[in-house]
Amino acid sequence: MKKLLSLFLCAAMAASLVAGCSSDQTTESSSGTADNSQQEAASSEGPEEEAAITWAVFETDNYTAEVWQHIIDTFEADNPGIKIEKVLMTGDSRPQFLKTMLSAGNMPDVNIDPVDLASTDGVYAEVPDELLANYEESAVVSFNGKKTLVPAYKAYRTQVFYHKSQFEEAGITKIPETWDEFIAVCDQLQEKGYTPLMGVGASDIWATAFGYWTGVVNSELYSAYPNFNRDILDGKLSWTNEVLSETLKDWQSLTKYYHKGSMSFSNTQATSEFMSGSAAMFMDGAWSAPTIDNSTEYSADEFGVFMMPTPSGAKTYCTMPQYWGVAEACENKEAAFQFCEYVLGGNEDIYRYYLQADGTFSVTKTPVTYDMGPLQTEFINNLEGYELVPEAMKVVGDDAFPTGFEDFTLKSLQNIFTGADVDAELATWDAEMERLEAQS
Repeated sequence: MKKLLSLFLCAAMAASLVAGCSSDQTTESSSGTADNSQQEAASSEGPEEEAAITWAVFETDNYTAEVWQHIIDTFEADNPGIKIEKVLMTGDSRPQFLKTMLSAGNMPDVNIDPVDLASTDGVYAEVPDELLANYEESAVVSFNGKKTLVPAYKAYRTQVFYHKSQFEEAGITKIPETWDEFIAVCDQLQEKGYTPLMGVGASDIWATAFGYWTGVVNSELYSAYPNFNRDILDGKLSWTNEVLSETLKDWQSLTKYYHKGSMSFSNTQATSEFMSGSAAMFMDGAWSAPTIDNSTEYSADEFGVFMMPTPSGAKTYCTMPQYWGVAEACENKEAAFQFCEYVLGGNEDIYRYYLQADGTFSVTKTPVTYDMGPLQTEFINNLEGYELVPEAMKVVGDDAFPTGFEDFTLKSLQNIFTGADVDAELATWDAEMERLEAQS
């Protein structure tokens, strides 16, 4: 309504609206045609300039179009001089989507999940110090001395969600705490006619190995090599190391327990199949807890969750830091950073809403909390006694792996899941790492 009023005033006063960050916006008169003479005649007495910010987001079962729209509507109501235009990231790789937009000269002004491009100088603007002062020191990162990312949240990674009824009907009375006990549970479920594990494939290439990588592989790597990322980057350690090789071979030994349709499921489909009882267990991130807690079709009491045992007995867990970035090409960075500050803690109600939607957690110095459901509470309580370590592929800053490397490994991990030779695949990781580093 305000925009219509502004257009009316512009026509009456021979003024025009001026676009903010989005340089491809066209100003139109009330008749719907561009009027250059009106633009030139704009006076200082006309309406204030309105900044238009494009915001790149993705949609999931939890981060729905309605969630993003509520954030946009609330921000615009409190900041009438700024308009937010949502840009939906599509495809199986958000980093690749942003790279494509960057190459085409259409980089959105504010990006969710900008980490892959943050190490490339000139892509994102440096974040004002006064904004970064709002966040935990451990959440603030730099690339070559430049701080170009705004901390958004931290997401806890994999645990194993399970159907209590299937465990009971299979005679399983104890949650597995060791690798051998986990294998025994899988065997027992299978003997009783249940499918032990749900998997993911299809277009969600990130999800095929996600549960096992973050729940088992990452734990084994950081237990064996506390400085894993730096050791890899310095050439002290190869991707063909014994720990990684053996742990991925252990994963291949589990494929007989997975749902036969796993590689045809998207993550959304796999979650739905699991919740309906097509498999007894599902290795997934913390976001599945609120999905189940908030379900209107199933009761959270039907499900439980436990820490995934590892072959060596390593007891660690990891979190993924999430960030936002403001494009260097943005023509109204002040408005863009104002939007970031508002959503990511400036308005506590909106920040709480954003966190709660996907079961993530605050990184502000003054924590923002929310009431958790029973399964999410159980998930968090399970972390007691476990050590927090970095997630290798999500480390941000100077110890991050080269841009594009994770996407390469995700495809390779799908190959491994479907039977490719582990050591041959890992050898390609070393070659790809060398190629990418030579390009940087």
